Amino acid sequence: MKLFDYVSRTFLVMAFAMLCSFIATLKLGEILTMENFGFFNLLKRIFPMGAAIILLGIDKSYIKYFSNTDKMKIFHFVLPMILFNSMILTLIIGFLYDFNGYDLSIFICFVVFSFTLFLTSYARLKDEYATAQFIQAGHKIIFFISILGIITYYDINSVEIINIFLLAFLIPCLYLFKYLYDESHINIYIPAKEFKKIVSFGFLFFLVNILNLMIVNMEGLFIPYFYGQEANGIYSGLSFIYITVFVMIGTSIGYVLFPMLSKKEEINFKSLLFYTSFTVFIISFVFILFGDLINSIAFKGKFDFYRTFKIDLMIILIGALQFINGLFHWFILGLGSKKNIIEYLKIIILTLITYFLSILFITTFFNPGFLNIIPIVLVAWIVKVSITLYFIFKTNIISNYLKC
Repeated sequence: MKLFDYVSRTFLVMAFAMLCSFIATLKLGEILTMENFGFFNLLKRIFPMGAAIILLGIDKSYIKYFSNTDKMKIFHFVLPMILFNSMILTLIIGFLYDFNGYDLSIFICFVVFSFTLFLTSYARLKDEYATAQFIQAGHKIIFFISILGIITYYDINSVEIINIFLLAFLIPCLYLFKYLYDESHINIYIPAKEFKKIVSFGFLFFLVNILNLMIVNMEGLFIPYFYGQEANGIYSGLSFIYITVFVMIGTSIGYVLFPMLSKKEEINFKSLLFYTSFTVFIISFVFILFGDLINSIAFKGKFDFYRTFKIDLMIILIGALQFINGLFHWFILGLGSKKNIIEYLKIIILTLITYFLSILFITTFFNPGFLNIIPIVLVAWIVKVSITLYFIFKTNIISNYLKC
């Protein structure tokens, strides 16, 4: 079955990249101050989210549009859009968070990483899933190698962190030369009218993806803003291993599902359901039994003071729900019509508003510690997954696909 073949290729590259990211994060968790560790984790969150904003969803609509259409030259439209959007976003992010004059470096990181994400869509459209995953996740491998080299001779502060991110983004983006070479052999430029269609449909994908990403990262964005970088560093240390493992496996499946579903390729849904359910059960079981020990060894007991079984259990459940939500998300985007995706967008907006207002209300009027936000996060994910599952059955997108 091609799905599992492609998933295995994607997963192997992603697993190695995530392992590198995992080790790098553990090492930085040991040597950085709480504030710098929180700053590092903030950058890890805003770069993927920022690239999604900058691209406005055209990396997804590009796959949708060219799944059944001959290739056309598109780079002459993509380049100015990425540069302009990166500049605007850098100004906004600089206003919200104090980056101490690192705005130019942040801008360049946004530009390069945005191109990288666009190139992954091009590679996936060509069924080059291992290559696509290396383009997207290769920066984690390079970041890891750079960290090992630098900490041997120097102490790391916020300046080094940003510069290492920049180097890590630049190297995978070299695939851009391959893309430009391939495009040079295409004789047809995409008309402005057709590019507007890609942007229009892409903007719908953008809204769905960025708002879904905001739900995924809500507590990670909320905690540093209201409680400071130290609290963010503690929460990141408590949740990193659990969330990372669930996200890594779920994402490797989603990256393959979306292009295959967009091209209406055959998928064995019964096998997919069995293996994904089995995966969630096994990972959750292992984490419940041994999660505290794994985290204590990994971080050398640095966050043990803040860790309890109740907190661990809630974070494990959040990770499992994010895994399930990710699969539902890609099914809807891959199979849904424009009308279906608009309806799904309404669900995401409702969930996000309710989620945000709940945290804001409780924080403002009850002033709890930042760890007491975790139950709210768990409830929000239960509601989100339940509503999304109901939506899938209501719209019959899977049953309609099976009839084709």
